[in-house]
Amino acid sequence: MSKHIVLLFLLVVCSGGCSSMREGTTGKVRGDVLTSEEIATTKAQNAYDAITLKRPFFLKSRGPRSLSSAPAGQTVEFPVVYLDGMYYGEIESLRNITVEDIKEIDYLDFNAATVRFGTGHTGGIILVLSKRNLLLLTPDTTRVRD
Repeated sequence: MSKHIVLLFLLVVCSGGCSSMREGTTGKVRGDVLTSEEIATTKAQNAYDAITLKRPFFLKSRGPRSLSSAPAGQTVEFPVVYLDGMYYGEIESLRNITVEDIKEIDYLDFNAATVRFGTGHTGGIILVLSKRNLLLLTPDTTRVRD
């Protein structure tokens, strides 16, 4: 009898855990990724417009991780833009990327950005993957992101 109860308990726990998977793993549209198919349903001309129309929360500022980590005079952080895995610029640089060149746009929060690209991305990263997977001309080629 106790074996049946244990098995029933395990069955309930396993089925509950399996049904709580993220939307992105079931093939549905994920909230943190904007695809070229979604962008095509808008009248956006560039990546900035597409994000504004479909995922405006990508563009919101994020506060510092703690008050002690905020540099003097700076209280908020905005995401930075990476194109095909390379630093591209600040949020305004999204205006230089045409929608025809976009495969998908992904938002990485502070933790995911740190794991993938290292420290210094308090506001997160807007990662643009191009259809050509080539680094387009950067608006600021002299700046190197630490």
